[in-house]
Amino acid sequence: FTEPEILRTNLASVVLQMIALDLGEISEFPFIDPPDSRAVSDGVALLQELGALDRRRRLTSIGRALAQLPVDPRLGRMLVEADRTGCLREVLVIAAALSIQDPRERPAEQQAAADTAHARFIAPGSDFLTYLNLWNYLSEQRGTRSGNQFRKLCREQFLHYLRVREWFDLHDQLRSAARSAGLRENDVDADPDRIHAALLSGLLSHVGVLDTSGTDDTGSSRRGPREYLGARGARFAIFPNSALAKTPPRWVMAAELVETSRLWARTVARIRPEWIEPLAEHLVTRN
Repeated sequence: FTEPEILRTNLASVVLQMIALDLGEISEFPFIDPPDSRAVSDGVALLQELGALDRRRRLTSIGRALAQLPVDPRLGRMLVEADRTGCLREVLVIAAALSIQDPRERPAEQQAAADTAHARFIAPGSDFLTYLNLWNYLSEQRGTRSGNQFRKLCREQFLHYLRVREWFDLHDQLRSAARSAGLRENDVDADPDRIHAALLSGLLSHVGVLDTSGTDDTGSSRRGPREYLGARGARFAIFPNSALAKTPPRWVMAAELVETSRLWARTVARIRPEWIEPLAEHLVTRN
């Protein structure tokens, strides 16, 4: 039998809702299948990283806003920050994209053709903005084509039609939830820096700085893909299919860190280090 979901998922959302509903001490709650105490601690730690809980595990104003959004707390934190900085329209699109499987397909027998088709959407320096470029293209084509024509277009462009449709549906749901929570979309296009700063608010533990200790005199890596030093001593490399893999920037953030043959950063973007401290003021230790 499959393990109960509460035993195999991130508990940040559960912890957030329990605290918002004032259900008492989590360790004393009569769960049918009690989660591991370490999973609860990890959930609390993530919420504190996002600024949703203070050091006494009390809800902050950010936490109360996140509790109203039916999304992963990391994505919810991005939406709250995007509302504050005036880039919610763009971040809604990206948050929806991060919640589904990548709609771009790359069949083994047609990899070169797929790469050529997808190249038009690449945004230099940001895989997140690549999603935004793809969304704008699909939205335009969807409005001018019939259902069958749009499905055919997706197939020709190596895009998974059902995932594209899921992306649009999820975006509509997120948009509705954001409105219900009092968040307002911007009317004018947002600056890319503002978009990335809003995304960074939910990815503070997924930042990294390029490790230059393993390079030779020409700046080339001696160990293959260039490594980054991340939070809590993590070391990761940019996944090869990223637009930033061949020219890794000094500072990056990643939507996720996945461990296979090594720890890989997937969906990454160049960031400025001065963006980090204002968003992570509650995590900074000074001496």
